[in-house]
Amino acid sequence: MNRATKYAILDLDGPLLPGHTMRHYVHILIDDGACDRQAGLSCLEAIGQLAATEKAPPGLMDEIYRRYAMKGASVEQTRFAAEKICRASRGKLFSFVPELLSLLRGSGYRIYLLSGSPDFPVQEAAIDLGLTGGHGAVVEVADGRLTGRLLSAPGAAGGKLAFMRCLAEATGFDTENFLAIGNSASDAEIFPCVGKAVAFEPDAELKRLAAGQRWQVADRRSILRVCARLVARTAAARPTLLSRREDGALLR
Repeated sequence: MNRATKYAILDLDGPLLPGHTMRHYVHILIDDGACDRQAGLSCLEAIGQLAATEKAPPGLMDEIYRRYAMKGASVEQTRFAAEKICRASRGKLFSFVPELLSLLRGSGYRIYLLSGSPDFPVQEAAIDLGLTGGHGAVVEVADGRLTGRLLSAPGAAGGKLAFMRCLAEATGFDTENFLAIGNSASDAEIFPCVGKAVAFEPDAELKRLAAGQRWQVADRRSILRVCARLVARTAAARPTLLSRREDGALLR
């Protein structure tokens, strides 16, 4: 893999889509009878606690994931629910999203979704938006049903950083060619690892962490301008680096 390849990692909930995808997804699972009703309602209760706070109490995301695991739910039904939420979400994306994705693609970025939401709807969203890939919370599957065992939990502490390390090992990317956009404290795990970071309408904790950092802060009115400036800076830097190499070759 060419180390000059550029990657853009985008969170789904917040930067692209208002609200909580997991909450809507669990509602659909309950309504479709795809999961145990009490387990689903318990999960929604924990998600409601998260939505109501500026800073998630320690262990709350772990508890949400524990309740979400949905032991016994069929893969067929959970995938169908993911397709339904994807269709319902198309008209709810922020209006800037098509132009943002076009800007990143036109600048040569491979775009991934990295979200703490369940993996099936994240994958559906990535396909629907024509992105390189997506990664969310993954539950083990056996005999066509969820076992209740979590294999990956990006919204929990260390989850997004673990994904970044896997991507780094698989691609050998140069972090200076890497851009990340997120809105919560979990995104702050990966911001120090990338060349360009944008805190989009950050929650209180991410705003605190961003103070004194070189991370950009943007909202829905400024995100296109901020990202255009960042990718233009990358394009302007490339000829300079090339010229240095050529000058060095001539000197040798």
